[in-house]
Amino acid sequence: MRLLSLPCLALLLAGVLTAADSQPMPVAKKNPRATVAAQLPTAVEGLSDEAYAQVKRALLATFNDEAVVAARKRLSELKERARFVKGRNESEDLRMDYEKARDTMIRSTVDAVARFDATIPKDDVVKAFVAIEELIKKRGQEANRLAQEKAAAAERDAAKQPKDEASPAADAAAKTKETKPATPAELLADVEGVSSEEMRKFRAAAFKAQRDPQVKELKAKRNQLQKEAEFLSQEEKKNLRGEFEQLQADIRKANLAAIAQGAPDLSKETLEKIYDAIETRTREAIEKSGKKKATKTPLKPFPFGEKK
Repeated sequence: MRLLSLPCLALLLAGVLTAADSQPMPVAKKNPRATVAAQLPTAVEGLSDEAYAQVKRALLATFNDEAVVAARKRLSELKERARFVKGRNESEDLRMDYEKARDTMIRSTVDAVARFDATIPKDDVVKAFVAIEELIKKRGQEANRLAQEKAAAAERDAAKQPKDEASPAADAAAKTKETKPATPAELLADVEGVSSEEMRKFRAAAFKAQRDPQVKELKAKRNQLQKEAEFLSQEEKKNLRGEFEQLQADIRKANLAAIAQGAPDLSKETLEKIYDAIETRTREAIEKSGKKKATKTPLKPFPFGEKK
């Protein structure tokens, strides 16, 4: 029997707490726990003000508990991984991994709360989680509703305009749509001649490969070289071309090695076939969006940008 097998805790992590972790650094430092506290329900049905205050205090006090932080980080990673999922099998694998991570989060939080204040009944914690789940769900639904209404209003306004006299807003929206970059899921779509199972293994390994130390180091060097080239003359850029191409080749080699380590069942030929297809898609996507540089600088070989 799973301990407190409720989805509300996962929502607490993926919603309120993860949001606090991903807040951009403000000019004046703020306490992450204060950010979380501001988003919690003001009251919980079935709990007295005193009981809820006790539960809330425990949740905030255990926000930085080592095990809780690790479990929250794991849920965040799975949320990021969802961007690369394609097909029912991969979705099912992700769901199972998420269930395991949720159970770990539940156990970690319950244990942390118990260590902080053993007098808090588990039922009170469950009630608080249910209230948090409902609050986040309502906020998400409201945000989606407002976004849909805004999009519908923009479409109605655009439809009212003559085709040759479209509004600037409609033109801007159309331009944005046309130049929208391809998503990782689109770039990592199935490749002809490669089975769905092989693609699934490649995607999972490619996601992990982006954390490989050598891959990260080489990408950092490439980014630095690109920044330096911005201030050089055309002749100086031309002289850097060989160095850049060698760096691109090294990145490709490191990427393939890291992916091969994560997917040892895939042959070298299969890995290179998929990788070549992704490079081609990336190049075509950049050319289509009008972002291809006139200097003919080689394109990034893999559809994963570095996080700032």
